[in-house]
Amino acid sequence: MKPPKKNLKRILMIATGGTIASKRSEDGLKPLITSEELLGYVPDVKEFCEVTAMQVINIDSTNIQPKHWLLISSTIEKYYDQFDGFVVCHGTDTMAYTASMMSFMLRNVPIPVVFTGSQVPIASPLSDAPLNLTCAFAMAASATPGIFVAFDRKIMLGCRSVKVRTTAFDAFESVNYPYAGVV
Repeated sequence: MKPPKKNLKRILMIATGGTIASKRSEDGLKPLITSEELLGYVPDVKEFCEVTAMQVINIDSTNIQPKHWLLISSTIEKYYDQFDGFVVCHGTDTMAYTASMMSFMLRNVPIPVVFTGSQVPIASPLSDAPLNLTCAFAMAASATPGIFVAFDRKIMLGCRSVKVRTTAFDAFESVNYPYAGVV
């Protein structure tokens, strides 16, 4: 029997939809996977953090509006004192914009807020989602304050990340600034 793990970082995963949470439907891919289902694809994160999942919206990221930014930022602010970090699952089409906005909306954030998504839905074979999500949880558990994007083993500042490729797994780059980390 393994002894219980002590002092695991408490992370709130906020799901917003996007490709990472999509399934095939009659109308093509649609974000239908819940936050709890997403967690089921990354069971190993329980080794280094304690995760609570929350679904705030479940939409394609091309439909993200300023009202959604307010919802994401107010959810994070509401739970600052209860968690050590946040992971936000988001669609890749507008993730860089949302992460950049959070850099301004959550100025001087005292804990890590890490955005991630995927090019291929998490339920699909060979998806990049489990790796991206695991890297996001690792960064959120690092206690490094700030807004970040975790994608393809790279950690970027939220206000410096840009989607530069639409189909490749290395879709995001950091503009004129070094990566905050590489996993």
